[in-house]
Amino acid sequence: MGDSSDFDVVIIGAGVLGVTTAYWLSILYDCKIAIVDSAAVAGAHTTSRNTGVIHRPFYLDPRKKRVFARTSLLSHPMWRDLAIQGGLPWRPVGTFNVAVEEREITTLKQYEGWGLENGMREDEMQLLDGREVRSREPEVNCRAALISKTDVSVDFGAFTRHLCSMLVSLGVRFLGGHKVTSVAERGGVPEIKTTTHSGNKTLRAKFLVNAAGGGALDIAHSCGLARGYAALNFRGEYWVVDEPFASRVTSNIYRPPQFPQYPFLDPHFVVRADGSRQIGPNAVIVPGPYVYSGVGLSRPGAYLSRPVAPKRRLLMNRDFISLVAGEWRSSLSKRAMCGRVKRFVPGLDPRMLNSRAVFGVRSSVVGESGFVPEALLIRGDASAHIINFNSPGATGAPAYSAMVVNSLRSGGHLDSLRPRATGTGIQGWDFSVAAGN
Repeated sequence: MGDSSDFDVVIIGAGVLGVTTAYWLSILYDCKIAIVDSAAVAGAHTTSRNTGVIHRPFYLDPRKKRVFARTSLLSHPMWRDLAIQGGLPWRPVGTFNVAVEEREITTLKQYEGWGLENGMREDEMQLLDGREVRSREPEVNCRAALISKTDVSVDFGAFTRHLCSMLVSLGVRFLGGHKVTSVAERGGVPEIKTTTHSGNKTLRAKFLVNAAGGGALDIAHSCGLARGYAALNFRGEYWVVDEPFASRVTSNIYRPPQFPQYPFLDPHFVVRADGSRQIGPNAVIVPGPYVYSGVGLSRPGAYLSRPVAPKRRLLMNRDFISLVAGEWRSSLSKRAMCGRVKRFVPGLDPRMLNSRAVFGVRSSVVGESGFVPEALLIRGDASAHIINFNSPGATGAPAYSAMVVNSLRSGGHLDSLRPRATGTGIQGWDFSVAAGN
């Protein structure tokens, strides 16, 4: 049995992006908002299935990753303010980006320049030689390292659930456990059909925001949008590092990616907000955005769902296939994963890796020219679809969602909503600043 409800705005996706978008809309407009998610709690998928590092934008190309760099810079103090207000984990750890080979030192110097160009202060970064690195992190062996001193480890899932609870107390509806089965426009009105344990439901809205993460591109396709883009899904797998060795490393240790043309990070050593240490990830290709276990070989057609052409070009690329094969080796063998991290943490041993951490899936969007470097905002008549919102997306979510809302306001998409005369929100969260005005 089904029923229906009407809202001013329906947001699909209760991850960090959907919830921060709902936050800005709720303080700017006096309107009826619903956040819809298949999970029973907010932030259950990619938002909680990551390392939890708030990244500073030193490693982001200011031309190719301009929006991610800008939003990462703006969001850092906003997350700090929320952590203080909500008593949420905030663990300053810093990140060493290490050069194992001589040629990587050039990359670190480029990163330092990018950091300054992206708005970081000079005193937030420091380039060290290998001896200086060992004096600070004795378990790390490298030729040089660039320290990003203000990187922080947090729990994005906890941040998102806290924000969602605030919104619910202010009247926003959170419809958890509602799996979206179809999206269409009927007479210019978005209509979202969902299924729940108690039956089917139809939601109608003046405006729809699709912030469904790994599922966002499929929803955009169902609305006849973004047809030239496809998604490839890569599962990132981590191992927990056992004590007493784990605590001998006190900072995040990354290495510049060996294949920067692809949206993968090489395995790194990371300090979580709870104090645990992990190594990973690899990038195992899987058939869907929620394949957290297994390999999905029973659904080979899912790898080549339409549109096929963007994927076919990649899957015929010898370098890409070689990379994918290497990532599978790191999945099947913890010794292989450990070996990649031992290049710069030589004391690490496979016997210290006895439990898997939580896996996450990155849905990387592919277009005619290959992997798309930035998030995309695709507009319909009464909808907006955010696709390819990947790392460091969680870091920049408060500012990115403000920019999305600001763009929709400027385009007249929210004119049917009634502005609030005044809005009370999180102390330190200023919409005009976050939106880059």
